[in-house]
Amino acid sequence: MRDIILQNTNLFIRLILSLAFFGHGLVSLGYSSSYDLHYNLVQSINFTNISSHLIVELQGWLDILISALLIIKIKLRQVLYFSLFYFCLVCIAAMTYYWSITDSIFGIAECLRRFPWIFLSLYLLFEINGVNKYHFIRIALSFAFLAHGFASLGFLGLNQGHIDLAIQIVSTENARSFVFYSGITDSIIGCMLLQGVYTRYVSGLSILWLIFIVSISFLSSIPEGIFRSGFLLLAIYIFLDNRTDKPKLI
Repeated sequence: MRDIILQNTNLFIRLILSLAFFGHGLVSLGYSSSYDLHYNLVQSINFTNISSHLIVELQGWLDILISALLIIKIKLRQVLYFSLFYFCLVCIAAMTYYWSITDSIFGIAECLRRFPWIFLSLYLLFEINGVNKYHFIRIALSFAFLAHGFASLGFLGLNQGHIDLAIQIVSTENARSFVFYSGITDSIIGCMLLQGVYTRYVSGLSILWLIFIVSISFLSSIPEGIFRSGFLLLAIYIFLDNRTDKPKLI
């Protein structure tokens, strides 16, 4: 199984990206309580007379279309370039929304949430050109942990979604404390992955943590469980492939 995965890195990364788009698409179509967040992101940058609800719905169908195109590998280069533009637009929307509710322009964690998908798209684009940037895969997972870690700490990001998820397993009174302490561990894991410190051990630990997160995500909402499964697959790949260990960031 390990050899099959390592011999099909392109397919494996496309599958991870596809899960991200498919899960978020289902959220935008109203199959999750996180729909309000997607609506608010669109509303924060919607300068047209078109209903934000309609835009979110169209966005959902677009996400599902991109998910399918990534799997069947049609016009992959164009799909990836469009995805990069799309992710940058979502980053702007996320930071604008953060600004609108906090009066702070430093919603960096909200932007970092999109960096995993940006780096995976860049990996695929480089691979199409014959260059294998395996460390981009490791960096992608590091930003997932850093973004969630910073937000959970209430630092440069929003953590209400994390609290809502924590309520699935702990009391409402203890949810904030649980999220805060998990933010510490997430930030540490993210920093170690970013620098490439004990990558195999840290990715192994992240697999255990993500199994837990994905499990409670499915209890909360199937779409959220789907796109978070991509992070779990990402951690598994990094654990199996030591080519992702180097080069280190510094």
